[in-house]
Amino acid sequence: MNRKNAYLRTVAATMLTASLFVTACSASSSAPVSKDDSTAPASAAAKKEPVELVVYHPFPADWPEDQFFKTFGDPIQKKFPHIKIKYITGKLQDLITAGQRIDLIYVSIGASQANILDTGLQSDISPLIKKYNYDLGRLEPTMVDAARKMAGGNGIYGLPVYVPPSAIYYNKDLFDKFGVPYPKDGMTWDELFEVSKKMTRSEGGASYYGFGSSYNHLALMNQQSIPLVTSDKQATLDKDDRWKSFTDNLLRFYRLPGYEVFKTNQLSEPYERNRFFKDRNVAMFLATTALHNETEVGDMNFDIASFPVFKDTPQAGPQPYPVYWYITSQAEKRDDAFEAISYLTSDEYQLKNIKEGNFLSALSNKSIREQFGTDNKLYKGKNVKALQPTNYSQLGSFNKYNSIVSGELNVGIRESVTNKKDTNTVLREAAERANKKIQEQEAANVKK
Repeated sequence: MNRKNAYLRTVAATMLTASLFVTACSASSSAPVSKDDSTAPASAAAKKEPVELVVYHPFPADWPEDQFFKTFGDPIQKKFPHIKIKYITGKLQDLITAGQRIDLIYVSIGASQANILDTGLQSDISPLIKKYNYDLGRLEPTMVDAARKMAGGNGIYGLPVYVPPSAIYYNKDLFDKFGVPYPKDGMTWDELFEVSKKMTRSEGGASYYGFGSSYNHLALMNQQSIPLVTSDKQATLDKDDRWKSFTDNLLRFYRLPGYEVFKTNQLSEPYERNRFFKDRNVAMFLATTALHNETEVGDMNFDIASFPVFKDTPQAGPQPYPVYWYITSQAEKRDDAFEAISYLTSDEYQLKNIKEGNFLSALSNKSIREQFGTDNKLYKGKNVKALQPTNYSQLGSFNKYNSIVSGELNVGIRESVTNKKDTNTVLREAAERANKKIQEQEAANVKK
């Protein structure tokens, strides 16, 4: 009797297995496969054909090939074995003219106009977001809003993957040298100025400076979300009174005794950065463009404090300056490209890189942000939570002429420091120069 039951159980199991096998094969062979963004994706069981995705970045010094593959290329290829990543740099227009296909471009929001919109490589990925049920709510809302504004409110061209810091790096040795308390989180701009005054001095034949920054980026990231260009393509610098308070707030740091020794070009961001990280005669650097690595700060006794706030709006952080990964209008394997950039925003990928201190997250998940640098000895004991604000401010505007206006404001601020021009004159002249350039570009566009 027992032998009979065992035999019957064996036969039943065999028939069930065969039935499941046939069903699985049938489902696999009937799965829809389409190149159209708007249709359902193919079954995961279907074997995928090899695909090459060409990725472009305009600043190879920021992302050398080995670092690119370590951080982005290799993880994508490991996750999706059918995808091969090719990384290219160079002059984008030359590549386009030569017929080089580009599937993906990753650039900051500030470089998106020149590399995406001006080249006509923008492409709406809304159908792919819908097709794969991608949850945009996982991303920092202000960065999604900025991406939508870039697309004129009618779609979205890319996903934010990471963001540079918005924080104060400070040299503890300089503060110890002069017996000044370290900067702290939550400082107002007024408090930061008082610290800068104490740290700007000459001693033992050497000059020391309290503060350095990239004020061009500070204009683009201003905490009051002031737009740079009006809807009728005019600079707002001499039209919106908030630019006067913004400029006065910044200029007072550079009008402290000692800064007058710098020539106009020496007040640009690369010089400002080098004085802090290389010369080490600047006490505080307001970082907005890059996460500074071990090469720059590895042997410095440094720490970090949060981005300064205005006393009447203490919850308003700077606008974000994210780096987006875009699928271009040239991309043929759009589903594969979307899989790749979706993976770069996944918790799995982000958490590993956040822990290693490779970049700061563009996700809304605060628990992932809080794990920044936990696997990197460079950040042991550092106040890493200060690298990102609690709240980002909304994007003031996305306009193709933003860079022209911010650039002219940048020139005006430098001239004000070296030539002692008053703020009203600085803003008026910067607006005049910007408007002239905008008009010239508009006229050139009409002729095309």
